[in-house]
Amino acid sequence: MNLRDIVTLFKNHQIQYGLNGDSNLEELYKWELVSKQNGHPDPNAVDFSKEINSLEFKNLCFSSQITAIRNFAKYEPEEYRKLFRALFAENILLQERIENFTESCKTLWDDKIKAKFTNHTSAMCDERLISCFLAFHNPQKYTFYKNDVYKNLCKLLEIKPRKAGHKLVHFYELLDQYVIPEIEKENELILSINDEIKNNGCIQSMPLTAQTVLWYYNRTLLKNTDTDKEDNENDLVETKIDNTMMYQKYIDLLKESKNLVLTGAPGTGKTFMAQAIAREMGCGKDEMCFVQFHPSYDYTDFVEGLRPIMMSDGQMGFERKDGIFKEFCKKAIKNLEDSKKTLTELSEEKSLNDKYSTVIDKINNGDLNEFKLKTNGKSMEVVKVTDFNNIELKTPGTSSNRTYTVSFDRLAKLAKVFATTEALNNISNISDAVRNAIGGCHASAYWAVLKEVYKQKNISTLTASNVVKKDFVFIIDEINRGEASKIFGELFYAIDPGYRGKKDIRVKTQYQNLVPETDVFTEGFYIPENVFILSTMNDIDRSIESMDFAIRRRFTWKEIKPEDTQSMLDKLECATKAKSVMVRLNNEISKIEGLGPAYQIGPSYFLKLGDNGGNFEKLWNMNIEPLLREYIRGFRKSEEIMEKLRNAYFDTKESNSNINDNELVDED
Repeated sequence: MNLRDIVTLFKNHQIQYGLNGDSNLEELYKWELVSKQNGHPDPNAVDFSKEINSLEFKNLCFSSQITAIRNFAKYEPEEYRKLFRALFAENILLQERIENFTESCKTLWDDKIKAKFTNHTSAMCDERLISCFLAFHNPQKYTFYKNDVYKNLCKLLEIKPRKAGHKLVHFYELLDQYVIPEIEKENELILSINDEIKNNGCIQSMPLTAQTVLWYYNRTLLKNTDTDKEDNENDLVETKIDNTMMYQKYIDLLKESKNLVLTGAPGTGKTFMAQAIAREMGCGKDEMCFVQFHPSYDYTDFVEGLRPIMMSDGQMGFERKDGIFKEFCKKAIKNLEDSKKTLTELSEEKSLNDKYSTVIDKINNGDLNEFKLKTNGKSMEVVKVTDFNNIELKTPGTSSNRTYTVSFDRLAKLAKVFATTEALNNISNISDAVRNAIGGCHASAYWAVLKEVYKQKNISTLTASNVVKKDFVFIIDEINRGEASKIFGELFYAIDPGYRGKKDIRVKTQYQNLVPETDVFTEGFYIPENVFILSTMNDIDRSIESMDFAIRRRFTWKEIKPEDTQSMLDKLECATKAKSVMVRLNNEISKIEGLGPAYQIGPSYFLKLGDNGGNFEKLWNMNIEPLLREYIRGFRKSEEIMEKLRNAYFDTKESNSNINDNELVDED
């Protein structure tokens, strides 16, 4: 069956039954809702709280979401109003609007509303709810979204679905590209719907017509008989709610302690949980970083170090490079600083950045190789564009290899003081003026680059938008597999929770004397307030030594048990059985002196059932039994112990009797 067939079948259904003539497909209420609420919520309404409370959703979203919406409007009506103005700003890309709305709702909830309640842990803002706002406000352009409808449309078109957060925009794109053009070919269908909705006092909406066709396909042709309130997406959302509630205690603990280590037996899903916690905190790919410590991982990877480079004269040299953690902290600092800027400041900075990017492109393309100085006939020669998009210059015609680096961040500070070409030209003493504005640097180089930047034209049509302060989570997997004291080096002081975000308490790193003046850490390193370190650790790993106490005392420790992450198994067709087997086996492991709870089997091992077709015996033979045998190596009567564990796994005989202590004595 193709899309053309589906539209034809729906046409026949519509002509026979109408939108509200079939109990399996009562859809007229959606036209009634969008007609009644067309143009709402209105961000310019005098009483925005009343405006929000007047919205009717019926079964289009969940009651918990409606409660959250009304609490936003009750406690922060003006801030909430701003979010809707941004959401409905058609001059901004829809994906950007959706992401900003979602993040801003979460931030507003966490910062100002959540503390007022004990029974709500989330702003409950998902793509389904956002589609309701868009459809109500502009039904000529938008319609309602449901996850299962979207997935089935992708399957029908043989198109890969997008990831969460990008599905709604993709759904609208598919409607415009595929579904609506097919509907427009059926004049009889369009006339039938238009006559019906006109008779009921409703407005026309082609996107809603397209959504109804797909709902017909989903509900009738695919035999999906779930109701709006009990469809597949309900399970997804409720699971998300449950997960949010489950992770919230860990989020609260991380935000309080700044540094958190998740410990537990192998396979308990510590890594899975760490990443889930970061996502629940609103971290995307830019706000989350994942590294895994290992015996060869060192300070130069993590903080900073010297790296070999080819010099301009063809000789080998060394250059100081930031490690992954320092780079991550710089991104977090940039977010903090940008979140405090006004929209005007951000717009000016974006314009400057666009022009600066044009200059960089010209250099890379070979179209720009020098910058004119104020003194006639003088110029600075381009050496290269660095990895961080800084411009490296030198004075031409000199024997010295000295170079001067111009960074965008410092150039932006100079632009705030001298905002035009005229202002630059009016400077009588460049050295004094530039140094007074941005501190010690090669003033002439900055003057020349900024003047060239001002010559460029704005080529982007995108406007700047307010930056939301975000949490940044740095995940260290298997933190004890590396020599943490050497990897962190002097940062064991900086990571102390009491010093987080304090610019006046800075750490001098090993290569501090090589940090350029343009660097945010030129006066020393510190960890910004919005950076959190989340680590995992396997306490029973015998291949590594314990972490020293200087590192340990700067982290809060939380044990993760198999039952804490068993939701990982929900994706399995045999999820119920897998959980039952895991519980039985772990209960038996807990009884064995010398093992205990620290050696329980986590849900990660049972995920392999998805790859082997749900073959529990294969999982036992290939994965579980070898691990257990390693656990009990050296135990007396190990085969008897193994038999009890096997019986617990397969539930074949009584396995509740305890193993005697003398069975656990190491063999000679």
